[in-house]
Amino acid sequence: MDLTLGPDQELLAQAVRRWLEKSCPLSLVRRLEADPLGFDPGLWRELAGLGFSGIELPAAYGGSEQSFLEVALVLEEMGRALLPAPFLASAVLATPLLLALGSEAQRRRWLPRLADGRSVASLALVEAGWRDPFGTPALEARAAGPGLTLHGAKLFVPFAPQADLLLVVAAGPSLLAVERGAPGLASRRLASLGGDPVYEVRFQATPAEAVGGAGAAAPALARALARGAVGALAQALGAAERALELSLEHAKTRHQFGRAIGSFQAVAHRLVDMRSDVDALRFLVYRAAGSLGNGRESELAVAAAQAYGGEALRRTFVHAHQVHGAIGFSTEHDLHLFTRRAKAVELAWGAPAAWRERVAAAMGL
Repeated sequence: MDLTLGPDQELLAQAVRRWLEKSCPLSLVRRLEADPLGFDPGLWRELAGLGFSGIELPAAYGGSEQSFLEVALVLEEMGRALLPAPFLASAVLATPLLLALGSEAQRRRWLPRLADGRSVASLALVEAGWRDPFGTPALEARAAGPGLTLHGAKLFVPFAPQADLLLVVAAGPSLLAVERGAPGLASRRLASLGGDPVYEVRFQATPAEAVGGAGAAAPALARALARGAVGALAQALGAAERALELSLEHAKTRHQFGRAIGSFQAVAHRLVDMRSDVDALRFLVYRAAGSLGNGRESELAVAAAQAYGGEALRRTFVHAHQVHGAIGFSTEHDLHLFTRRAKAVELAWGAPAAWRERVAAAMGL
């Protein structure tokens, strides 16, 4: 697979970076981390207006029909800027599920609104006791007259109160749609390491609409989770690249014993190790995104990226903090923002050991 970026892909990444440098300074990231919404609706609509929210959708639904590799490039730049927005939850996870499983009426109702930023969608997946997003759902969907109702709870649902559409994974597995403000729907914000707005969502006889046939969601859900894992890793890759830049600048400008600390071998070698890990991770992320985008067998590529990525990120940020010393642990310094979000990605998508088991299985072992 040729992973050399084409001119259009390079222009896309450059355009996203320029827009984020102008629109999303780290002062905004800090402010929105404490904001009840967790994101700026105006910035979200601007992002959608630039075509990013519908980047993969067919033109008939307001999209630009790009591949998942282009999505990964956008996510990498978003991770580099720590953009607080429901892009991963809405555009990467929920929207493709609706496209894959929804009826034509559901698609025409929701997909154009998701593409142009008028609406936000989120995936309600994780339940109590799960170690990663790949557990077996126990949430029940019960028949209630001509429709269905949901009974139970989901955890770590991103942007739940702001989502106009919740796609809820129930036993089967089945996928059901719940609109904002539905009866019996309640949410409570949870503390999170990364500062992202995630919620416990409770359903008490909440009306829901089936998306696809009963028990038919498994293949589409597996693909969506693979996309989510790679997309989150692409964001963490962007954060790691920025952490390397911060560390390199610190090593050049911080002086001890009359010399820049980067001139000392012990510091320089850490920066070299960071560069090696970040570049290797980029290759694996692009390969996994390319496999998902062109319809090839992607299990091995996705698992390999995750198995390497968790430990590579951990090494990269350990080195970053060693280079910075005590100042890197201060909340006044920007490094901790990138560190917390990269660690949150590792915790959210499973331990490297679990992904190594997936690599082995994909290799036929």
